[in-house]
Amino acid sequence: MVIAMPAEELDESLTSETYEAIASAWNSWGRLDSDVIAHLINPAFLGGPAWPALRQAHTITRRDDALLVASSGLADPTAWDDAEPTNGFGIEVYGISPDVPVGLGTTDVAVSWLGELVQAVSNQVAHFGFRVPQMLDTYGLITLALPGLELPDAAGDYLDDDDAPVVMLGLTDAEVPASVPGPLSPIGLVNVKLLTVAEGRFCVNNTIGDENARGELARRFAEQDHPLWSSLKRPSVL
Repeated sequence: MVIAMPAEELDESLTSETYEAIASAWNSWGRLDSDVIAHLINPAFLGGPAWPALRQAHTITRRDDALLVASSGLADPTAWDDAEPTNGFGIEVYGISPDVPVGLGTTDVAVSWLGELVQAVSNQVAHFGFRVPQMLDTYGLITLALPGLELPDAAGDYLDDDDAPVVMLGLTDAEVPASVPGPLSPIGLVNVKLLTVAEGRFCVNNTIGDENARGELARRFAEQDHPLWSSLKRPSVL
């Protein structure tokens, strides 16, 4: 699809309704910051992937025991030239970790490994567009390698043979709603889970099939505390 008009040419109430629906979900988990992670110059104008309505940001939600970083803009109200308006690609992605100090300022969160991980996934979603929610609808869980993304030295057990982090998208738990109702279309809240090397290999090198392997990992994550959380200190489930 190609964007036919910017979001501001749609009814402004759609944008506020979208924000309120998503903010309510984050505030049900913790305390949503009023400040957001954003760019002085939109990366889409510098060769990066274009987000649905061109607004590209990330939000921070804090709790005493963990921090949540989420995309903000992938589900912005958007008009298309070959379809009815939607809430963008219909998803926002988020990651949760207890590793990042909850008192960090916005800029420091943005350059933390969690902030950079979620931003990298967000841009992959923007690049692939509707194919990502379609794959999630089909398979439930998907894995994604993030070549070029650097993690701290302590993350050795979380890098594949090409030194790329691998994440699983689509895990669900009662801790965070799986979706919220958008004014134009439902909005999925898609968890980003950092996988260990062994877990990533299990998804593509096994005898039970990729889809079954992902399901088995999800079952084992559910047996750990906080299955939606990512940590460089988390024991592998394999």
